[in-house]
Amino acid sequence: MFGSGLLKGLGITLRHALGRPVTELYPFEHKNPPANSRTFIAMHVNEEGAPACRACNTCIVGCPDRVLKLVKDPDDPKRAVEFVVNSGRCTYCGLCVENCPFDALYFTQDYERATRDKGALIYHLIEDGACTHEGEVDRP
Repeated sequence: MFGSGLLKGLGITLRHALGRPVTELYPFEHKNPPANSRTFIAMHVNEEGAPACRACNTCIVGCPDRVLKLVKDPDDPKRAVEFVVNSGRCTYCGLCVENCPFDALYFTQDYERATRDKGALIYHLIEDGACTHEGEVDRP
């Protein structure tokens, strides 16, 4: 029949126009992303409060974007002194989190880190041998 495509398209448009709205009141209502979403990288700490990273370089080798930087302690090669993430270049593929044999890295549920400054997208997860918790941001 001539015009059946037009009628089908108008039907879809009418169904969406009369249906419930799909928009969200974003700044006023925060959406909780799914548990498996890949947002920003953070580091777990052990019982003593030290970083869970054992400086094995597995995450660094597995990262295709080369956004991770690890500096080992010269006295103890199994201790990280500095761990830096350049999230401005990260594609959030998740290979660093999956490859970590000690489960030191994880993704947070924080998705509100937009900025105009590229320098603000570089996070120091370990600084001077201590975990900085840059990946964790409290919600009101």
